[in-house]
Amino acid sequence: MVCMRPLRKKSELSVQSALALLLLLICAAAIVFFYSAPPVIGDSVLYSLVYAVIPRFFICVFLLVLILEVYPDLLAWKRISWKNLLWCVLPLLVTIVNFPFSALILGTARMTRAELIWLFIIKCLLIGISEELLFRGIIFSSLSDYFKKKGRSCFLPVLFSSVIFGLFHFINLFDGAGILAVLQQVGYSFLIGAMLAIVLLKTKNIWLCIFLHALFDFGGFFVSDLGTGNPQDLTFWILTIVVGILCTVQMIITLIKIIKKRP
Repeated sequence: MVCMRPLRKKSELSVQSALALLLLLICAAAIVFFYSAPPVIGDSVLYSLVYAVIPRFFICVFLLVLILEVYPDLLAWKRISWKNLLWCVLPLLVTIVNFPFSALILGTARMTRAELIWLFIIKCLLIGISEELLFRGIIFSSLSDYFKKKGRSCFLPVLFSSVIFGLFHFINLFDGAGILAVLQQVGYSFLIGAMLAIVLLKTKNIWLCIFLHALFDFGGFFVSDLGTGNPQDLTFWILTIVVGILCTVQMIITLIKIIKKRP
């Protein structure tokens, strides 16, 4: 279980902590300013990417600074054994099959804005960083610490952090998304959140979670952000369901093993 304690005493206010607080305030102010006065861009595709990238950059900085103050060990690169890398094959396949290979090959979907792919990649990376630092970093680690003190198993942090991650996506209703699409997103976000929480438990490496999250979003948003058409054809759903079921079984077995090994 990822349970880490702050390295600094709460009574101490070092220069580093003061600078961190200042940077947090600057990032918070920048986020508020951007959302209150977004840039005016005539190109709707470029605008949507810029609107996604700029605030998320400051959100990432904000969360990085916060985690360095609260859970500094979380950001350290943890060596991943070959055994764990092989274990990660199914989670990796989950992210890969989210890419609309079949639709692009058959022509039912196509990319129309290839010149903006660099900005799209930045967007996916920032989403992966920000959401993993928040949900698997701060929320999951805080829940793990809390339930460990209560003598509970790591199942509850996985469950609650995944529920929170899923419910968080109701925010997309404010961007004009339909209720059915949002409910679908909430459902698969819960499953992806649970998978990534177990990946963190298994590997102790949040950077791996960030990579998987960013890759999943790259496939999921590729057509909607950079192209036109329907990316989710029959082949997409067959692969998603088959790989999803296999990964779910693997995650359940892994979580049971972890629970048996740890209180």
